[in-house]
Amino acid sequence: MHPITEVLHLVLGLPIPEVKRVLAKYRGRPFFRKRSQIEPRVNINPFKLPPNFPLKAPGRRYLASRGFSPTHVEGEWKISQTGPVSSLDGISYNYRILIPIYWDGKMVSFQSRDITGKSDRKYIACPMRREEIHHKNIIYGKQDKLRRSNGIIVVEGVTDVWRFGTSAAATFGTSFKMEQVLELAKLNDKFFIVFDNEPHAQEQAHKLMIKLKTLGKTVYIKKVVGDPGGMTQTEANKFVRSIIKKRR
Repeated sequence: MHPITEVLHLVLGLPIPEVKRVLAKYRGRPFFRKRSQIEPRVNINPFKLPPNFPLKAPGRRYLASRGFSPTHVEGEWKISQTGPVSSLDGISYNYRILIPIYWDGKMVSFQSRDITGKSDRKYIACPMRREEIHHKNIIYGKQDKLRRSNGIIVVEGVTDVWRFGTSAAATFGTSFKMEQVLELAKLNDKFFIVFDNEPHAQEQAHKLMIKLKTLGKTVYIKKVVGDPGGMTQTEANKFVRSIIKKRR
């Protein structure tokens, strides 16, 4: 039988030193790093948002066309909107929903979604050099609610989280990083992965399931018809109630 470090090395695809770090974190073993290995991050490009304002008619129409309540999404997820001229570091964020990303109670990054249907890039994220934390190292969702939920619904995108509510967390696409797996594992012990039904997304869902199970978590893969974000709110609420049971 292979030592646990070798097994995790093969299953998680991590270098042996990183596997030992994971084991130290989740087994409660002490872990020491040489002082020379810890380098403070100096950000010479401070985080900021491109010019934006509260939701106006175009943003509200877009959200309503997707079956969302603009007032609810704006209040719950603190979104805003950009106008015809909005740029940051030479990147155009014109006519987009601006979606802040919070971590540990602080806004650390953002994502944006085109509302015109004409852009060749539906989503444009914050320039990496301005992120307080790279968004692919964390997940999108309300950490306090996820900790208290009787399971986390893991989805691909931010609009899927809006649809399923505060028991959901997004990995910002079907691809995910080990940092995201570890952050999910710290939040809860039970997971329901709901990715799109196309083959690549389901392949990624199984990879995520294996990694979470390797960390001792209970994981299920659930399927819905089409894109989770395309469900009606009534369908989504019923789906969430069917898998997320209230804690007694």
